[in-house]
Amino acid sequence: MKQLSLIFLGIFTVVMLPAAASANSLQELINATPADGTLQLEGKEYEGNVVISKPLTLKGSSKTVIKGDHTGNVIEIRSESTVLDQLQIEGSGMSRSSEEEYAGIRVMANGTTLQNLTISDSYHGIYLNKTTDTLIKNSHVIGHGVESLGNQGNGVQIARSSNNTIQDSRFEKTRDGIFVEYSNNNVITGNTMTETRYGLHYMYSNFNEFKNNSFIGNTGGAAIMHSDHILLEDNKFSFNQGSRSFGLIVQTSRDVHVLNNEFHLNQRGLYLEQSTSNTIEGNDFFQNQIGIELWTSSTAHVFFKNHFRKNRIDALTVGGESNNEWFKNGVGNHWDTPLIDLDNDGVGDDPIEYTSALDKLVEENELTYMFLSSPAVLIYEKLNGLLASQKVMAFDKYPMMQTYQGRGLTAIAGLIAAALIGGTFYFRKRMVKH
Repeated sequence: MKQLSLIFLGIFTVVMLPAAASANSLQELINATPADGTLQLEGKEYEGNVVISKPLTLKGSSKTVIKGDHTGNVIEIRSESTVLDQLQIEGSGMSRSSEEEYAGIRVMANGTTLQNLTISDSYHGIYLNKTTDTLIKNSHVIGHGVESLGNQGNGVQIARSSNNTIQDSRFEKTRDGIFVEYSNNNVITGNTMTETRYGLHYMYSNFNEFKNNSFIGNTGGAAIMHSDHILLEDNKFSFNQGSRSFGLIVQTSRDVHVLNNEFHLNQRGLYLEQSTSNTIEGNDFFQNQIGIELWTSSTAHVFFKNHFRKNRIDALTVGGESNNEWFKNGVGNHWDTPLIDLDNDGVGDDPIEYTSALDKLVEENELTYMFLSSPAVLIYEKLNGLLASQKVMAFDKYPMMQTYQGRGLTAIAGLIAAALIGGTFYFRKRMVKH
């Protein structure tokens, strides 16, 4: 029996040794990987929280999970030229009263690449802290949903970090999709932000570009605040609904170029306040409750080549007389209003005065926003139109014809108008003779 027990113990020891060797912690595996080397992880769950303090590539598979213990950052990057690829990351600390706000990934070094990642169950998804040249691409950050907005962070938090790129990624159910502060020269392109407070929240940051992003179904699509020299081009702002919701707000900012974007089915497409010298060019405003809401604290803006189609209110100027231009170099905007173009130059022969009586209601009572879709608003506008008590919201000296109809139809419309005018003139002449 004694010999048998020794044999059994020996077998047990041999079996357990490989298991003990394979149980090395992820931090030990990282420490054992040489600088500039690649650590290929298996398709299983690893324990965070880990620190990367030398340049290396940490690569997983579709089933590789790195799970934190909800007390800190799941992965903290302290070395330049680090790459994280194809990982699921979850379980950062969630406390708002700790010395720092934790994240699935906290980046504290330059030249980091984060790609093909899924991050969930974390306060911030990714936190860039005083870094440059970070690339985030093909990644997905998932928050806890609108019921927990006050108790969670952002998809990406960028603080005092410049020359970073975020592309082809998705951010949903976080507080803000991407939050940027005191960070310049960043490029954000090809991303989707949905079910957030603000898809993009942007403060005290200059010379940044936002292209080909989709802001869909948020409380607010994108908020540009206290920032200058910004380009927003070819983005989609859609279904951002709520009594005070908007597709894009530009506040206390200047030299912002809003170019060729789509504003579809928002409570307010574009909202401008306390801003100056911004250019709104070539955008499509379609079926918003208010296409553009412009407070007169915003001045020296130029609006041209924009299309207003089937909005409840195309443009609303609130707070007094507006000092802005609705045309540039002989080119205005297209309005949902029949125009005559006898010389077939693509410009209406008469200027457009877009009028409304809602400015006072909006200025004096925020509850007005709740009733914009009500038939009562249409009745109110019609009555004030009949009483000639509406105010000019926008004066467009060179309104555009409907360019999507083609010049052929425009020419036909011009001929019909000319025939009607000619017929009216002939009829009046015959009446005078008789």
